[in-house]
Amino acid sequence: MQIAENCQGLPLAVVVISGVLAKETRSEEFWEKIAEKTGSYIVGDHGGMLETLALSYNHLPLHLRECFLYLGGFPEDYMFQVRELIWLWVAEGFIQDDENRSLEDIVEDYLMDFIDINLVNVTHRSKYDGAAKACKIHDLVRELCLEKAKEEKDNIVPSIFRCYYTTI
Repeated sequence: MQIAENCQGLPLAVVVISGVLAKETRSEEFWEKIAEKTGSYIVGDHGGMLETLALSYNHLPLHLRECFLYLGGFPEDYMFQVRELIWLWVAEGFIQDDENRSLEDIVEDYLMDFIDINLVNVTHRSKYDGAAKACKIHDLVRELCLEKAKEEKDNIVPSIFRCYYTTI
């Protein structure tokens, strides 16, 4: 109840925090830690909202962080095709090779991880199997991508940002 109250009725905050909680172990200590962090982050200001969204980023496995940051390189309100994203992530070398599965299957799993924790929204699905065909990210999530990319530019900077950061 405390977590929901701390989100102050902001739907994106509720959705993203629920995604974090769904992927983690269900311990009372973890939930209390999240409740404390959301309480200190969301104070009705823009920066507080970004800090709350950052909880999702901070809980991403390392192999997903580059993929997430890459999404921030798309223009605001851009709807990307899943097939194109697969090609881009593979070309960037973000995909950890698995001899038992195709790179396409691995990328789809990565994308589903983002969809499951509500960092990526599906805009179009296949009529045949319900698979995601096109997606987009919320403007604040994109802003989080850009902020995190700036913070980590010495460690992780996808090529889509290289031109952006040389002009700053």
